[in-house]
Amino acid sequence: MTSRERFLLAAQKKIPDRVPAAPYNGNFGAALAGIPLSKYNTDGKLMAEAHIRTWELLGHDVVVAQSDNYYIAQGFGCVIHQPENLTPHLVKPAVERLEEIDSLKVPDPYRDGRMPVYLEAVHLLRKHFGKDVAVRGPGTGPFSLASYLAGGTENFLMEIATAEMEEDKQKEELLFRLMELSSDALIAFLKALLEAGSDVAQAGDSLASLSMISPAIYEKYVYPFEKKVFTTINPIAHSKGAVTLLHICGDTRKILPLMAETGADILEIDSQVDLSEAKVLTKGKVALMGNLDPTEVLFRGTPEKVRAASEACMRAVQAEKGGFILGSGCEVVMQSPVENLKAMVEAAHAYKGQSSSGER
Repeated sequence: MTSRERFLLAAQKKIPDRVPAAPYNGNFGAALAGIPLSKYNTDGKLMAEAHIRTWELLGHDVVVAQSDNYYIAQGFGCVIHQPENLTPHLVKPAVERLEEIDSLKVPDPYRDGRMPVYLEAVHLLRKHFGKDVAVRGPGTGPFSLASYLAGGTENFLMEIATAEMEEDKQKEELLFRLMELSSDALIAFLKALLEAGSDVAQAGDSLASLSMISPAIYEKYVYPFEKKVFTTINPIAHSKGAVTLLHICGDTRKILPLMAETGADILEIDSQVDLSEAKVLTKGKVALMGNLDPTEVLFRGTPEKVRAASEACMRAVQAEKGGFILGSGCEVVMQSPVENLKAMVEAAHAYKGQSSSGER
């Protein structure tokens, strides 16, 4: 069984020959290849080369073309500051005021922002690995993307708080229109990404973390639009043999049942959530991926600690029964020891759990 087959079977809640390993190691790959982030995330060829090199060292089942969250936002006109070897940050949103959003149009993923960089990287990775290794492209979630467009993240969250406290229906309608716009932009990018050869169409919605918003805000302002994305993308992804994925940072237990209803095939679970509890809360509706702590385990830990934590994750979900991919709870720290990532992959491939019948 190839790595790609192994990953896709697990994503479909089936039983592969062994547990797939899929660390979210985009910028880690850049560091490993010695490529400054300012060059890595602006050059699709360099990005692909970094992850070919990373795979040669780790042998993981899913290679990841990923770096930061602003490649779509730049297509709308957002301005970022890019240090030579650090992740970029937003310096100017697309518009300063929520009332100006009707001036914005969905950008062209083949031309605008840095979306073409990721499309090229995914295409080159697909060409290099063929059908042997799964390829995962990025996808900034609609709530996170919306925050970059109108006023920036702090102002965006303040607009929501004001709309709720003052029961301002006009502001609420503007926020919904902004969310529609960001959803449409993500959908357009994911369609292009699937055409380029990605096996994953994802929404990584970090701002939807419950450390930033309440469950009620998630249900009202985020869930309907994540659901829209997956309702639209799922038929396209599945027709190509690809799958869909949703990731939200932090402790998502209070919204996991809703996340499982978005239509995503996989929920990527942060390290703050116990996987056995996540399995109960999602009621077997989705495959699960996760959830090694990127800092305490993969960055600061030892290979022995990584193996123990990996085995604990797999036991927690009875990974031998399928529907599970061993992953990092969030993005792998750039300077993580290579030996720790190798230990993670080796632990996944060596896992010998027992199903109820006593067979793999």
